[in-house]
Amino acid sequence: MLEAIHRAVQEQIERVLPEVIRLRHHLHQNPELSYHEKETSRLVAQTLGRLSLDEVREGVGGFGVIGALRGTAEGAANGPTFALRADMDALPIQEENETPYRSCRDGVMHACGHDGHTATLLGTAMVLSALRPLLRGAVRFIFQPAEEVAGGAEKMCADGAMEGVDAIVALHGWPGLEVGQIGVRSGPMMASADTFDIVIEGQGAHAAMPHSAVDPIVIGAQITLALQTLASREINPIEPVVVTVAQFHAGTAYNVIPGKATLKGTVRCLNPELRKTMPERIERLVAGICRALRANYHFSYDFGTPVTNNHPAIVGLVEEVGQELLGPQNVIPLEAPSMGAEDFAIYLQHAPGAMFRLGVGKQVTPLHTPTYDFGDAPLPYGIGMFCHLAIRYLQNAPIGA
Repeated sequence: MLEAIHRAVQEQIERVLPEVIRLRHHLHQNPELSYHEKETSRLVAQTLGRLSLDEVREGVGGFGVIGALRGTAEGAANGPTFALRADMDALPIQEENETPYRSCRDGVMHACGHDGHTATLLGTAMVLSALRPLLRGAVRFIFQPAEEVAGGAEKMCADGAMEGVDAIVALHGWPGLEVGQIGVRSGPMMASADTFDIVIEGQGAHAAMPHSAVDPIVIGAQITLALQTLASREINPIEPVVVTVAQFHAGTAYNVIPGKATLKGTVRCLNPELRKTMPERIERLVAGICRALRANYHFSYDFGTPVTNNHPAIVGLVEEVGQELLGPQNVIPLEAPSMGAEDFAIYLQHAPGAMFRLGVGKQVTPLHTPTYDFGDAPLPYGIGMFCHLAIRYLQNAPIGA
């Protein structure tokens, strides 16, 4: 039975692969930024509309699209719902690749591989819609906008994307792994991502008369350095945390000490309890330095994406399917999580799930760079993993779960 399922899935992948490659090239060539995925959303909806799905819903949480497919295996009518998610948005980066399908939009490219993620999920929908008799439940295909600004998942969930979902899986193309490999990890997979804003209000003066000023640049520099002591001297060194000041804005002339400076940055954690304490820790340092140096301040902190926390049972399913499909040697346990963030974490607050890494080649340049390209080679492996995960989960889950 297992061999027959593998053969049926593989035959369908080979059938749809040329179309999936064409779709990825089109998506790569026509990237759209977060909250502007109008044409991408339309293409996804049109592609799903040509399949024998039970429903295609557009405009979910903005430009999100959801496809629903109910299987016809015995018990499918009362079976669980397994969701698969792909993100669709691009980044404000000028592409430097010279491929025939390079971005035709200046300053915008798929530098994080969302063209590959979207094409993979479209291919999965094509394959599974032709294999309904293997599905003992329902599959929900979730195409999400605005992942790069960490807002799309929350909007989609608020619009019902996860209603009735029993489990969910996503993948992310990863340059550190060879094509045909996947990376897996239980527990924290990616960090939370929060932001802070600090406005320092000092006293401006002539640059030649610093004694008459309350210099917000000097104060901001001291705050920037002091924030690094949170990780190095205040928090347990075995507890991962990143505090980064990424913007420092002040001044308009060579010979003027400004009256105000603005600092903006990000905080990354793997421990939700530690995350809760970070606003107080940061503001305490800011308040102390500003008080000592005669400045006022305004501080704000925004809790963004939570920790992406993979459920052990779903990771076990990914490992099991990966070992059968790719070989045990190609299922790579990840030693450490990434301090990068993913708003896939929002879905995991609604149902157990997991994100795994899909190898795109060790020679591929890093994510978020002008020469990154997901490539065509990973597509059949991603489609295969998604299809077998859906089939296996629905076969193993109890009816009425």
